[in-house]
Amino acid sequence: MTSAPDDTALHAYVAAARRLMARGGFERTGDPSDARRWGLEGTRDWLDAHGRPDERLTVHVAGSKGKGSVATMVEAILRAAGARTMLTTSPDLHQKHERIAIDGRSVDYADFARLANHVLDDPATEAWSLFEVVTVMAWLAAAEAGCDWQVLEVGLGGRLDTTNAVRAKSVAVITPIDLEHTAILGDTIPLIAGEKAGIITGPCAVVVSPMRASALDVVRAKVDASGSTLYEATEVCAMRPLSQRLDGQEFDLRTPLRTYRKLRVPLVGPHQAENAATAVLAAELAVGRQGDELPEAAVREGLAGVRWPGRFEVARQRPLTILDGMHTPLAARRFRQALEATGVTPRRVVVLGLLAGKDIEAVVQALVGEQDEVIVAPPDSSRAADTAEVLRAVRETGAPAQPAPSIAAALERAEALAGERGAVLVAGSLYTVAEAREALLGITGDRALGIR
Repeated sequence: MTSAPDDTALHAYVAAARRLMARGGFERTGDPSDARRWGLEGTRDWLDAHGRPDERLTVHVAGSKGKGSVATMVEAILRAAGARTMLTTSPDLHQKHERIAIDGRSVDYADFARLANHVLDDPATEAWSLFEVVTVMAWLAAAEAGCDWQVLEVGLGGRLDTTNAVRAKSVAVITPIDLEHTAILGDTIPLIAGEKAGIITGPCAVVVSPMRASALDVVRAKVDASGSTLYEATEVCAMRPLSQRLDGQEFDLRTPLRTYRKLRVPLVGPHQAENAATAVLAAELAVGRQGDELPEAAVREGLAGVRWPGRFEVARQRPLTILDGMHTPLAARRFRQALEATGVTPRRVVVLGLLAGKDIEAVVQALVGEQDEVIVAPPDSSRAADTAEVLRAVRETGAPAQPAPSIAAALERAEALAGERGAVLVAGSLYTVAEAREALLGITGDRALGIR
């Protein structure tokens, strides 16, 4: 039985979340023109007028793939080292308040509603998008909690992203770069890299994950122009994989600070080991720039405790059901690599739900094999891709494909086709993964509250 205060907090959250959703922006509409209107002047003016609640030690993370994982790992390591932390990520999987975490816990309904109404009620924020409002809410929450560090995941791009309103940062991290949001960020890797490298706004340590030479050249130029110092994870770190299982992996890692033996992270795939190396290096540099040394125990505890739902997540054992949110060809390739590394049965049924505006053909080519059976369904979003277009792309791979009216219906059909010994793979947008998690795990999301 829910207590009255909890009911009150829930009602307040629902009302505030509806107000936020009404703000729109690119995240809601998928319209590139909404993103092109972005600018940082209004956010910076508001922060100046409110005592700069964004000012604290900062790790800023941009990239096309892996930025959420890296941001989450960096925060977990810093928290394990004894720091008070704020982490802001996007989008959320189930509920808006997940986007702001203080000391590893999402802000509660009451605080989320209070902060949202505080920002939304200010006439100066009348033209702000949902993302702009929530980012400022995160800074206010961090200021109230007295956080030492904040880890900011870029929403889109970097140069004009609201998170880039911060004046200074200790470490800027750029994860692998791929073609994405080309109508906004540009249609070449160097152009997109230029937007991502826009988070390098002044002298800081810059950590980069493995990336194409054309992207790295752009980042190097920005590093030189800003007086920053570049650390390429592949150059200054060395990793030796030890084991790869469905519940995570172990590896040895050598960084400039020390050699770690048998590090464990409960995330799957060779790319997550790369992400972990990037995160450890970033955390070491962040603490080191304050004149301290990051304890080895903090790295072990932080990585071992990381949770990142919806990213190669095993949601059920029989049939084996794996959920993975992805929207780029690189992400699709990495998902397949993780499946191969863990020996997932070739008898696979894929539930695929994508958003429009993605490189659907390239994602499908990277994800689907001839041996797979694919069920295509639209995620519950106004931005869902046309089912017929996705079906055509799948059938061009030689794999059998069929449509379903919803993710829930596709999941039910996939389980029947896979049987107990097969595997169900739910892949595509985070909307798709969220719907599957809610159906499989009995999670109440914003959709059930009438907010999505």
